[in-house]
Order: sequence, then C-alpha cells, then structure tokens
Amino acid sequence: MPKLLKTRSWLIVEPSADPAEIHSSGADRIVLDLTGKAGASGMVTNFCRKWKEFCPNDRLDLLVPPFSSGDAEKGAELAVQLNANTVLLAGARSGADIQRLDVILRVAEVRTGVVVGSTGIVALASSAGILTADSFERCSIRLQAIGRENQGDPLSDTARLARATIGLAASAAGVAALDAISPTGDEAVFQSECVIARENGFAGKLCRQPSQIPVINHAFDGPAPGPAGRTISKTSAPPSA
Repeated sequence: MPKLLKTRSWLIVEPSADPAEIHSSGADRIVLDLTGKAGASGMVTNFCRKWKEFCPNDRLDLLVPPFSSGDAEKGAELAVQLNANTVLLAGARSGADIQRLDVILRVAEVRTGVVVGSTGIVALASSAGILTADSFERCSIRLQAIGRENQGDPLSDTARLARATIGLAASAAGVAALDAISPTGDEAVFQSECVIARENGFAGKLCRQPSQIPVINHAFDGPAPGPAGRTISKTSAPPSA
C-alpha cells in the first residue's frame, strides 16, 4: 500500500508550470494534469525531471483522462514510469473503472520493476459515478480517496446531494473524501465551500489556483474526520491483493 500523506490541499497544475513556483504554494499534494493536449507531450517528462531536481524526495500525483477518452491506460502507464504517488482517475463511472485501473497499474509496475501496489488511486466520480457511489467500496486496496468532478454551482441542491453521496461512499470505503474544484473567484464564497465540505466529513479539496491553498489548508487543518482505515477480507480481495 502507498504511504498515506496529507490530503488537505490538492493543487492541479499543467506540465508547463514552474516547479519552483508550484512548490512554494504550500499544497500538500501536487497533481500533474495529463488530461489536456500538453499531457501527451514531452512537457510532462520535462516537468517531472525539473521537479525531481528541485524536490528529490517529493513524489507527484498524476491526473489521467477517463477511460472513455481512450487515453487513461497510457496515462496510468506513464504515471508508473514517473514513480507517481497516486493516479487520479477523471470521470470514474463506478468501482469497475477503479478495478480496471488497478490491473493496468499492476501490469505497468511489473514491467517497470517497481514494487507492485506502490501506486495509489484516487477516484474522481462523474455524474454516473455518484449514482453508483456504493460500488467504490472494496473495489481496490489501492484506493486512497474518492472525490468528485465539478458539476456546476457548488452550493446548489445537486452539489449538496453529490457531496453527501461522495462523503458517505468514502466513509464506507474507509478512505478520504475530496471536495471538487470550485468555479468561484470570490474568496469568501470559496472559504464557505471549504467549511461546508469540512463539516460534511471531507478531508481536503481539489483546486487549480495556488492562491486558494492557504484557505484550504486552514479550513481542513487537524485530524481528518473520516475513518483512518479499513479491513478487506481475502474472500473479496480486489485485483491487486
């Protein structure tokens, strides 16, 4: 199992970003985005090289496209080659997607010669994934957190339902719950979102703006409200077990 790290603030960055500036943001986790056009270029390798020179002991997290894009497998294999800490799967539709990713990571780890199981998984549920949120329980021992993609107004009834569903699913699975990226540019509104997520048992929040990191870290500081772990029976072990 990958070592569990702080999960308050997850800063998603483009491969063109400056590692030095990103490191100074204070984010607990740095997530390199492979979902855009830049994700398929040498910019990713270049960023990781510079990051390793600047922060030799800090492993990155990688955001890979959904399976529907046809590029998820390639992104997962690259994540293993780059020794990523976790793979965040965008558009996760159910636990079956996580099991599929688990197998891909296992094969890539064997081929690369790294310790099998050393790459964690974070499921970012799509609308379909929220409707099948209970399927994320026991889907993979690699699963470290469940989050959700931004689906409009974070204070709407739909968002509240989605947040509650993801919170319950993460609690049932014994992993951290991550709140979605906020579309707001209003600091007071953003702070309110963080407080609401924290009060609903979330351990952290995704973002793309370094300026939001201090607000997130302050809101989610302290012990996570969710369960610390889980026990999975051997009779229901997922592919990586």
